[in-house]
Amino acid sequence: MTGVDRSPEDVWANDRLGYGEIGKAFTNLVQSLDSEKVISIEAGFGRGKTFFRRAWAQQLRNAGEVVVEVDLQQSDHSGDPVITLLGALVEALPKSKNSKSQKALESAKKVGALSMRALTRAILKEGAEEVFEALSDAAIDQLEDFNALDDIIKGVGGEMSKVAGQLITSQMAAERVRKTELPDQLEALRTALIDGVNSERVVVIIDELDRCHPEYAISFLEATKLIFGRSGFVFCLMVNAAYLENLAKHRFGVVQNDEKYLDKFVDIRLKLDTQPETFKTAVYELACDLPLKIPYGDNDAFSVERAAELASTLAVECGFSMRKTERILLKIELALRCYADRRLDAPLLVFMAFQDERPDIVKESYLPRSFLTPEEGKKRLASANNDFARFQDESKLDHERNKLVLEKAPELLDLPKDRYINPKGNNYKPWAWAFIALAPHYIPSHRKALDGVAAVLVSQVTD
Repeated sequence: MTGVDRSPEDVWANDRLGYGEIGKAFTNLVQSLDSEKVISIEAGFGRGKTFFRRAWAQQLRNAGEVVVEVDLQQSDHSGDPVITLLGALVEALPKSKNSKSQKALESAKKVGALSMRALTRAILKEGAEEVFEALSDAAIDQLEDFNALDDIIKGVGGEMSKVAGQLITSQMAAERVRKTELPDQLEALRTALIDGVNSERVVVIIDELDRCHPEYAISFLEATKLIFGRSGFVFCLMVNAAYLENLAKHRFGVVQNDEKYLDKFVDIRLKLDTQPETFKTAVYELACDLPLKIPYGDNDAFSVERAAELASTLAVECGFSMRKTERILLKIELALRCYADRRLDAPLLVFMAFQDERPDIVKESYLPRSFLTPEEGKKRLASANNDFARFQDESKLDHERNKLVLEKAPELLDLPKDRYINPKGNNYKPWAWAFIALAPHYIPSHRKALDGVAAVLVSQVTD
């Protein structure tokens, strides 16, 4: 859970969202603290919290801080949250035989014996077999009052099962251990973790809390109040605050005075967010990698760069997260790959894919040529016939239809001839090429490509 060391130069190498400057500011904040703190770093789903956590953790290490990363989605959710957190601290101990590490391991036994299974699962994820050996004895001798509690439970009556009695006994014993011995255990772990480094604090970054089972997420916060606020520790919670507040409201009801649930645990609340222009640039760079093999036409309007510009604009206008945007771009990418033998209009695919998600926002104005549907073609042709019968003014009709196409989609009039399906010959006026020979198949062919990919792509939960 401590991560892999990386050089200072490449910590933010893949940073598309401008988080490097935010990470530097947060590092300065942590290093300025002279007492224990609990900090929340808040962002919605798909906003890059995990990427930030990994890069920022390494930046903190490069700055001389001792960092422990805890990915709760990888932990044993059936275990005790306190044991999960202590297991992460134990795992981060230097794998050596020095006295401080040994003292910390011996101290951790007192809690580990009560929840051996959960703790060993947590710490063995990285192969710390030597820690398992240190925790392998039962350590029941730490629970001096076990027999006395057992006698009391037996006296309640035969209706209480032996298993229930053991569960109650174990729970009471665990509470005693936490309240009387936890501070010493945490201090022993902290001392061992900072041994040999020029820092007195341990920074614990907890991620994926809002990806856990709802009951476990709340239980984790409630249980770890015993650990939060201990001297020498700075805890950083990477969270979707709105999601956790809704969970708490569902479980505990509406609180008075609009008090926020996270305020019970957090001293400093920080927001992880990007400026719209930074996000727009990030999406543009990502979309520029779309694998368009055969553009629909030679005009720049059909280029990948134009598709990237449109994607970046629509992602911002729709308010999508980076994860949501990446899923949309993946759908477009797969369409371009699966139908690489066809001429495709990449900007049109972008327009259609974003419109599928937000039809209330993505309108024709973002890509005017998207007006050329089969229905629009039929409508314009029918209108032409009616107008001609009424006005007998063919030149006026030509002017109006050409003006419409030239204003909305001039790029569609200068395509290779194989773009047009022309069952009635070549004696068409300019506007007729669009309405008669292109409209019947232009939008439908791209819809078929996009829907074909969607039919085989495993759907994912939206943000």
